[in-house]
Amino acid sequence: MDQHHLDIVRLAWARRLGLTDDALAAGGYAAAVDDSSAVVRFVRIGDAAALVGPSWMVERAAERTLAELLEPATLLGLTHDHSGRCAGPITLGFAIDYTTLAPEPPPLVSHDPADASALETLCPPDDIADAHVSTRDRRFVVLSDEHDPLAGAGYDEFEGFLADTGVLTAPAQRRLGLGATALSLTADDALDQGLIPQLQWHRDNRAARALAERTGFDDVGSYVEVALGRPDNPPPDRPGTQPSEGTGSDD
Repeated sequence: MDQHHLDIVRLAWARRLGLTDDALAAGGYAAAVDDSSAVVRFVRIGDAAALVGPSWMVERAAERTLAELLEPATLLGLTHDHSGRCAGPITLGFAIDYTTLAPEPPPLVSHDPADASALETLCPPDDIADAHVSTRDRRFVVLSDEHDPLAGAGYDEFEGFLADTGVLTAPAQRRLGLGATALSLTADDALDQGLIPQLQWHRDNRAARALAERTGFDDVGSYVEVALGRPDNPPPDRPGTQPSEGTGSDD
């Protein structure tokens, strides 16, 4: 990815994390305190990284390397006394060129949310939650000649610059290139809208990595977040105050 597109990606993620627009622009590490947050968020884009979380977490993280902060074991260790629950690490891939995967003849494609919902009924719950194709702003569902859904992909606008995409293939139709076809259609449409397609997948998901590589998504960054619960040993309540409620919720 060239520097211009990398700067756009960094700007979008800086805004998503509530940082200043230039927080990730020059590379290096940025840390921001948010004592109201019940989530610790850490992102790396190229050679730039940022962590946002409560002050105690920012202080603890300062003693760790960026590579260590991308490991769930490190973040869980730093938040063990706050019942931390880690999601990730998620790989962030981006595409800046149109794909060359257009099949011949062109597939039958639907943009109807009902077809995306029908596809989801065929898939495992975890896959549906990751892709959530039916609720995307724009979606492309590849249909059979009988109009049965085979695979689909879609995207939501992400901070005005990126198109955050998700892809889903019916289990019986996998390894046929249908997911790649749906993702390519989606990514090309995002580029038409002036957006940079972004694809997220779990670092250990080899199939997702292979799909990303096939459709032109470059591995540029990583994202990890930790949801916090109540501290194991909270301080005593001060006179005249009410006990605080630990949300334990995701951002």
